[in-house]
Amino acid sequence: MPLGLVVIMLGRTRRRVRCPCCNRVVKRYEDCYGRLVRHLDLSGFECYLYFEEYKLHCRCGYRGMEDVGFVGAYRHCTRAYEEYVARLCCFMSVKEAALITGLDWKTVKDIDKAHIRSSLKGLAEEQPVRIGVDEVAYQKGHKYLTVVRDVDEGRVLWVGVDRKKETLDAFFHELGAEKCRQVQVAVMDMWDPYIASIRQHTGADIVFDKFHVAKKVNEALDSVRRREFKDADKDVKAEFKHKRYLVLRRNENLSPEKRETLDSLLEKNETLQEAYLLKEQLLDILDEKGEMIAIQRLETWKNNVVQSGIQEYEKVMKTIENYLYGIHNYFKHKLTNAASEGFNNKIGLIKRRAYGYRDIEYFMLKIIKLCGL
Repeated sequence: MPLGLVVIMLGRTRRRVRCPCCNRVVKRYEDCYGRLVRHLDLSGFECYLYFEEYKLHCRCGYRGMEDVGFVGAYRHCTRAYEEYVARLCCFMSVKEAALITGLDWKTVKDIDKAHIRSSLKGLAEEQPVRIGVDEVAYQKGHKYLTVVRDVDEGRVLWVGVDRKKETLDAFFHELGAEKCRQVQVAVMDMWDPYIASIRQHTGADIVFDKFHVAKKVNEALDSVRRREFKDADKDVKAEFKHKRYLVLRRNENLSPEKRETLDSLLEKNETLQEAYLLKEQLLDILDEKGEMIAIQRLETWKNNVVQSGIQEYEKVMKTIENYLYGIHNYFKHKLTNAASEGFNNKIGLIKRRAYGYRDIEYFMLKIIKLCGL
């Protein structure tokens, strides 16, 4: 709690002021208004500045208030105090910053929002060569943001609402045709609207994240596990129970005891065993360092899937065939969107700190501020 209140009265050293529009000296003014604005606390006391501000009518046609420099037009706090509030919002929620400052939470939010907006330079000085494109859910009900990051710089460049082609188009339009031609690689998930936009605006190699491919095959294995569990007899069901993560986990990450338990389980179901081996085989291929060897092994894996007759894996194989160019490019460039998980964790923290954001523009600005600068 503040110890009290201090009001500092500011006086003028000269009556002449300059027009904020043309910078001409204006000798006369139409009116004079008193302003009281919040400033940085002074030794535990709430500090306010009181000063008189002139309303001008310049020969250039400008008619309005003078620019006093240390406080913005129609603002109730000095620029220094707004900077302080914005810094608080980098480390705590708007609600917490409002409690510390004694300001209304909406005032705190407006200060932080305006401060972030004024500090952003957009894409004018950016020249990304390798970009990562990912989506982030910001509300329940399939509401997404598109996040574009610079893979080499390791920071967020741009955020847009939704995950449509038009969303990513807006990024490329802002970046400009000349800079779009400099983009060489785009790493992303298998999402057709993003693919169409990247192909339209750039000549970049499209790389599909290997973790997205791994997710597809793990989902297929889990589907096989559920189907086989449903059809199994009671004794086998008892062994299957609570073994989901044991089946889905990489074999190399299992302890000897867990591996023995898994082997015992797979011996009782030939289909699940074959599905598990196909999963492990594909994940090993994705870890292959040699580009040509990986491509050859992938063809062998596809033949193994056909021979297995497992429908869930045939669907995965068709997906891989449809997006084979991006998987081949992964073997070429060895790029993933793994770094985006760190950004997604930061974004989740921003969301939790504010218990969700109703002001989507403010949420997008916070993402760029905390993940991009």
